[in-house]
Amino acid sequence: MTCTTPTAVKEHASVAAWYREDAVLSTTDHISGPTLLVDEGWKLIVRSVRVEDSRAQYSCSVLDTLTGERKRSSPISIDVSPMSSSSAPRPLWPGVWEASARRGGDAILPCLVHSNPPPTIT
Repeated sequence: MTCTTPTAVKEHASVAAWYREDAVLSTTDHISGPTLLVDEGWKLIVRSVRVEDSRAQYSCSVLDTLTGERKRSSPISIDVSPMSSSSAPRPLWPGVWEASARRGGDAILPCLVHSNPPPTIT
């Protein structure tokens, strides 16, 4: 999830807090609990999403450092589809992927698949 602000404000704004329901998730801690990761303040990553995560609502508040004004976003929730039956691995985003790298550099290629039970990728 990404906390966004208008471009004109972003230069002097920062994410003051992330919330799960009404509980504050610290943006200074890179890990908040076993599944939440705050990335550079502006992004909240929920790892290893479970069906229970769809019951929670997440929001962020942004602090305008020029005015001292703090605004909280509208809450959003994660849509988690339970996997009720076994399924073979299938790509999440079919199509052609491209990666670029400088000579001698690393190219990172995603392996995005979905199956039940979860796949083991080696």
